Amino acid sequence: MSAAVLVTAVSNNPLEDDPLEQEKVSLLALVGELDYTNAERLQHDLQEAIGPGVCNLVIDLTDLSFCDSTGIQVFLTIRKITQDRGGSIALTNLQPRLEKLFHLTGLAPAFGIQPTVIDAVKIFRSRQSSS
Repeated sequence: MSAAVLVTAVSNNPLEDDPLEQEKVSLLALVGELDYTNAERLQHDLQEAIGPGVCNLVIDLTDLSFCDSTGIQVFLTIRKITQDRGGSIALTNLQPRLEKLFHLTGLAPAFGIQPTVIDAVKIFRSRQSSS
């Protein structure tokens, strides 16, 4: 029943008009369903995609149609990796059911959930300029 989740976009420049090298922000987009059948593979793919130099990570979930508790665990693991590098993670464009799950579990603040990719990048910029 589960479709593979794919990392469909990797970008070091979420806003074309403004390079973000100084913020070290990368953008990933996920497509499909995330559950116990593919969570381990996705975790590996995400770790490969973000590479060693990324501090801040924006994950666009527009096309993620399903996520169970093992998927949430993948997000927690990726969050720890970015935090260990001194960065943060932001999830954007969540489907209503997934957003509700993050709020009910109390995890929404930990992931800096934002309505759009641009909103997430603005948050990272404001943190950079205040430090």
